[in-house]
Amino acid sequence: MNENDSIVEMVTKFTKITNGFAFLGDEIDNDQKVRKVTRAAPPSWEVKATTLKELNEKREMELIGLIGNLKTYEME
Repeated sequence: MNENDSIVEMVTKFTKITNGFAFLGDEIDNDQKVRKVTRAAPPSWEVKATTLKELNEKREMELIGLIGNLKTYEME
């Protein structure tokens, strides 16, 4: 994710990539998707990404919930 990208732009790019993998027969499960999205966050989001990673380790987070959480953080 680029520093200037919005969450919606990042999710759109990510979805295109993961759909491409799925088309080729390489499915990515929800946990992997969540980890990849949190790793792709720009440096200015480091604190939020770290918090989300820790939450994800304690319980399984759905990708949709993660995206909603990031959109809320972006609006603040």
